[in-house]
Amino acid sequence: MRFLEMSPPNLTEVREALGCVVRDADRAKDIVGRIRSQIKRAPPRKERFDLNEAINEVIVMVRSAIAKDAISVSTRLMDGPVPVQGDRVQLQQVLVNLILNAVEAMSSVEEGMRELSIRTEQNQPGGILVVVHDSGPGIDPVNFDRVFEPFYTTKTSGVGMGLSICQTIINGHGGRLWMSANESRGAVFQFTLPAAQEDS
Repeated sequence: MRFLEMSPPNLTEVREALGCVVRDADRAKDIVGRIRSQIKRAPPRKERFDLNEAINEVIVMVRSAIAKDAISVSTRLMDGPVPVQGDRVQLQQVLVNLILNAVEAMSSVEEGMRELSIRTEQNQPGGILVVVHDSGPGIDPVNFDRVFEPFYTTKTSGVGMGLSICQTIINGHGGRLWMSANESRGAVFQFTLPAAQEDS
């Protein structure tokens, strides 16, 4: 609206802004549609896509949350495209959830660097491993088995559904999601996905 109120109106910026609005509205529609499908137990949509590209898109999506808490992000992704077969939107939602959980955990850290690291690597023949680790306060090892339980949360305002839904999505893609303690500090969340077959 500010661009339109200029004299003369900056129509180029208006066009770009509206393009962003349309893109984000389409994405929100896709997310709501996938959540509805999941509630109805519909199988995930399967498409071949580049996992590295999807991860980079997620980092752009959450950049404001990352910047707000002065968190440094590093990625170590496998060379070249990493083709996987699955529901791109659902898998990106898993990554968004893991990253935002890490950001929230690190926001309470007052000393030392706030570091988020994401990497992809070959897990075994036909499998890809995705690792997200942070330098937050970590999770008490006694609760490792409970973090994926529905309604279990350590957050004061959390509902405890995020990680449970993430696990359901990864299981539905034939993978596995688990967590462990970071060696120095923080938490490590890892999940596996089957790589796309050559003829997919």
